[in-house]
Amino acid sequence: MIKHAKTTDGMEDNYTMKIALISIPTPTFNNHGAASALPYHLIKGAGDKARFEVWTYNVNHISPAEVDETERALGVKIHVLHQPWWMTWMFRLHMAVLRMLLRYPYLHYLRLDDEARAEIRAFAPDKLWIYGEETAHLARLFPDIPCVVTMPDCESLHYHRLLGKDFATRSLSQIMRYAWAFWQYRCMERDMRHSHALFHFVGRQDAAFFREVCTEANAVFLHHPLYAHRDKTIRFHQPKVRLLFAGRYDFYCRHGSDRLLEAMLAAADLKSAFEVTFLGKGWEAWADRLCKAGWTCHHIAFAPNYIEELQKHDIQVNAIDVGTGTKGKVLDAIANGLLEMGSPYALENIDVTDGDSCVLFHDADEAVAKLRDIHADVARYEAMAVKGRDAVLRAHDAAGCARELFGFE
Repeated sequence: MIKHAKTTDGMEDNYTMKIALISIPTPTFNNHGAASALPYHLIKGAGDKARFEVWTYNVNHISPAEVDETERALGVKIHVLHQPWWMTWMFRLHMAVLRMLLRYPYLHYLRLDDEARAEIRAFAPDKLWIYGEETAHLARLFPDIPCVVTMPDCESLHYHRLLGKDFATRSLSQIMRYAWAFWQYRCMERDMRHSHALFHFVGRQDAAFFREVCTEANAVFLHHPLYAHRDKTIRFHQPKVRLLFAGRYDFYCRHGSDRLLEAMLAAADLKSAFEVTFLGKGWEAWADRLCKAGWTCHHIAFAPNYIEELQKHDIQVNAIDVGTGTKGKVLDAIANGLLEMGSPYALENIDVTDGDSCVLFHDADEAVAKLRDIHADVARYEAMAVKGRDAVLRAHDAAGCARELFGFE
């Protein structure tokens, strides 16, 4: 059934569904202090099929001006909810360690006050949408409204994977911290028995791991939507193919990246075939080492126009050691015409196939061997990049993802 409403400019708006979103972060075009881009692009992908109203805890601290900009960009009304006073002071006083005393992750203790509940009821949504695993329990407040909970990852799987990594378990304090977080999330997930809720994940293994502990839950995997892409003629630069390491040099990629870059330094023949750019903070030492070893190397801490900078390169390399869900920077690279060369965690949940539309490697030696093969047969890998782009533009289209999630007519 087509419904009608007046937009803020007085024009008539047609839609098939009204959706009330309760979100931990305020939706933003790019991730800002949280995984805040996913709800933004699902709303955008829905287009005129739905009318949204948003209630946000704004844990990513988006300014009032930025909230207004998001309202205008998406055509939605946003209500900013209050966080509990103790939660605010816990961080102001640098007492976050107190989270260890809680049975559940601290964001689970966010509440919806009577005023917000009344506003949601007055909006009369056809569907309730909750964004963030920790607030899934809010579905219980609206048992009469069909509900979708976008997790979007299974956090207990994240800590389970960390506990299986040598680099993450080298001290007793690390083990205790990750084990406690695993226990908190697993306890919370055991209590997620909302018969009317659909639990939405952007990771296949995330959904499967969740089902193991919450067997009564209806959990589904759906592809992660694309954020932004532009057309590009795919032709690798010569005489040196341009490699890109994008994202912050942090705990999750440091160990795999270190091993790969050490192997590249040892393979002297590669420096005449490739140049390297690091896009993100923390790569200064590696950029310096490669330059001193005779490589053509660049370091860009921040790019004002990320997609424009991305498309100046040919191959993105991602050696992430651990993770869950879908890696947005990998998806961005493939959609924008780069060949993705990544670890299993980098490429999981993206609709590409090793040797056909992407390059998968399991260790540094295998990665170096594949770089040599790329140099020997550039045309084959250019064709692979084309197939990768076509695959993700088809499977990860935001409109299609929104349609599948919300069940639009």
